[in-house]
Amino acid sequence: MDTQIILGISFSTRVLGLAVFKSNSLVDYSLSLRKGKWTREKRDLIVASLSSCVSTHYVTEIALSIPEEYHQTTEFKELLSAIITFAVMNNIPYTAYPIADVYRSFGSHIRRTREGLMKRLVLLIPELATYHEREQENRNKYYVKLFEAVGTASHHWKENSK
Repeated sequence: MDTQIILGISFSTRVLGLAVFKSNSLVDYSLSLRKGKWTREKRDLIVASLSSCVSTHYVTEIALSIPEEYHQTTEFKELLSAIITFAVMNNIPYTAYPIADVYRSFGSHIRRTREGLMKRLVLLIPELATYHEREQENRNKYYVKLFEAVGTASHHWKENSK
């Protein structure tokens, strides 16, 4: 079997978290903030950043985290559609996971919280501790998309290596 290279993506129309796993090892991650009003240009910039990541790491699969339906705006759905179109056009299989599944996989089984997810992932991947500490100091939550991307890629690997 060829080596899996998974791109985990957690996104909104403002924040994009990316995590690249080679087999079950985190090899790269990034977070970007795109301020400003939603436009086609903003959508295209986000998709272009995926293109760069895919070509740099030779991504073989994409794992998307999808929020509950009531959190999905029209703009979010437009971006999701653009990401799926990107995957299809580049012949990269993709899987969309409800974000609740990722939280159950890495967070507390008692109460699903962002803090639980971040703490669990820091235990598994200590290099993320700096971002967890920064998130504690932020009034507006920002780094959670990075942790969700890491969790989504790792969850995808776990689900497909059984």
